[in-house]
Amino acid sequence: MGATLGKGSRFPWEVALIWIVSAIGSVLLRDQGHAVMLLWLPSAVAVCALYRAKRGERLPVIAALLVANLIFNFWYGLTPLALLGYTVANIVEPLLAVAIAHRVIGKRKLESLRLRDTVFLFAGIVFASFSAAIIALPFGPHRDWVQFVWWGFSTSLGTAVGAPILFYLMDWITRRRAGKKRDVGPLLIWFGISMLTMFALSWFVLGFDLVPLAPVVMSALVLIVARYGQIGASVSIFMFGVAGTLRSVGGETPVAYLQFPPFEAGIALQLLMMLMMATSLPLAALLLDNDRLAMRLKARNARMRENLLMLNMAEEVGRIGRWHYNPRTGEQDWSRQMYLINGLDPTLGRDPGDLTSMLPDGGAELFGLLAHHSKDRARYSFEYRVCPPQADERILRMYATNEFNEAGDLTGMFGVVMDVTEHHQRQEALDRERTRAMRLAAEAQYLAHTDPLTGLANRRRTITQLQKCIHRSQEDGRPTALISFDIDHFKRVNDTSGHQMGDDVLVRIADIARAQARASDLIGRIGGEEFVWILPGAGQEETRAAAERLRQAIEQESSQGGLPQVTASVGYTMWREGDDANSLLARVDAALYDAKEAGRNNVQQAA
Repeated sequence: MGATLGKGSRFPWEVALIWIVSAIGSVLLRDQGHAVMLLWLPSAVAVCALYRAKRGERLPVIAALLVANLIFNFWYGLTPLALLGYTVANIVEPLLAVAIAHRVIGKRKLESLRLRDTVFLFAGIVFASFSAAIIALPFGPHRDWVQFVWWGFSTSLGTAVGAPILFYLMDWITRRRAGKKRDVGPLLIWFGISMLTMFALSWFVLGFDLVPLAPVVMSALVLIVARYGQIGASVSIFMFGVAGTLRSVGGETPVAYLQFPPFEAGIALQLLMMLMMATSLPLAALLLDNDRLAMRLKARNARMRENLLMLNMAEEVGRIGRWHYNPRTGEQDWSRQMYLINGLDPTLGRDPGDLTSMLPDGGAELFGLLAHHSKDRARYSFEYRVCPPQADERILRMYATNEFNEAGDLTGMFGVVMDVTEHHQRQEALDRERTRAMRLAAEAQYLAHTDPLTGLANRRRTITQLQKCIHRSQEDGRPTALISFDIDHFKRVNDTSGHQMGDDVLVRIADIARAQARASDLIGRIGGEEFVWILPGAGQEETRAAAERLRQAIEQESSQGGLPQVTASVGYTMWREGDDANSLLARVDAALYDAKEAGRNNVQQAA
């Protein structure tokens, strides 16, 4: 289906044929095979077709789906009134789902969705499915809540599970026909093994009648989502649904451990599948968010990783000496490395004798610390200083533990000693590096929120600031105004003068806009030649005057410095109770569109 997109009038009727075949196959399996249909896959066909249809194909696709529904419902033998009601319900569901999807996704790709978008999209599918169920309820043969819930669940699951699979297949076919083949053989083999394993596990769990083993399937689903992402979740739940449907063939219950009639057991299984979707989709979105975040931070954290590597090396590299002291006899036992750390000749023997002359204070500090910790049962540590012969003063750190006899008397002290002089020196250097790294991180944070060409706020920072202004308006009732403007016929500038001249024009427009703004305002570039001006606390007349002043300034000052003269279309709106950032942006975009429709180089207020 995806391979025929854009190939003329064939596509809508191919969609209709696929829809009819899937619908008839599902109904025959249900009526002739006496199976419980857990997923209504025709809804996924309709949603995919409408979502992927180009602008000129949408009405023909809707018409083709309408004809397909009429033919199918007529073949099924419905009364004229029921035929009309079911047809309307089956058309409303994909239209609502696609409208919500366009609202949530916009122009982004499905694989770029964040957790919030995924949750809203799934909620939109459920809303569209149960809206269709409400429309169909008066026309059903039973008109009870069971039929209503089955309709809502089956279409929700059919769309949420089937649509990603169809999208994946459509993209794969399109890539192969375009010659963009990738070596994914091993991956497909392991994916297929995983899915067959999921089917076999689902078949076993659903047929086990002693105890419910649904957590086993949920655990397997989490593992598959962690490995294959959203497509793994969709195919796994599809396999689970297929296993349940096949188990119900012949009028059997799809879930052996539920003592319900088959249809009611199927609804309970659908509820479990909805829970599986609600669990796996956010998990897949979170994993995808994590991957995107890792990619964004990779370059920015390169210098920080170098600093951490230096710190790890400083912690790992070091000479360690072994020391033992007998408090009864005063004898010591030094290792070879202990001599080297103290700058002495290792051939002196195991006991170096009296070394108080090497201690800066005659040993008062060191022996005082040992006496202070002489009753400690836990390991302890401290630092002390030595002055090796013909060498600079060194700082040593000792990690020690005490040994006691049964009477509680101290019988020995064991310790390891490290020369931490260089560590202290490196620590000072690392502190300087850390300060420098923090400064670099602050600069990176600034760049992450700034448009690199114009120096204005980028889209992320602009949306964040707009949300803060809206929150303040909700708290204290102060007005918030929003102005949107873009350059008229900017493509003509690029085409006639080149992209470098186009960039110069964008920079000039940014400078003009920045000069018009107040200190509390924020101007951001959110698109190619589209800008947004946030005016917290500005009233309607002040906003109107600011928008007109900006338009005049661009018209009069844009040509300075040898640049081509350009004009700008400007739209503005005011925050209203109940607005969020999306609704406010949508309204100001509409005002900007009105300004362009009115001939460009003018100011329009949002309706």
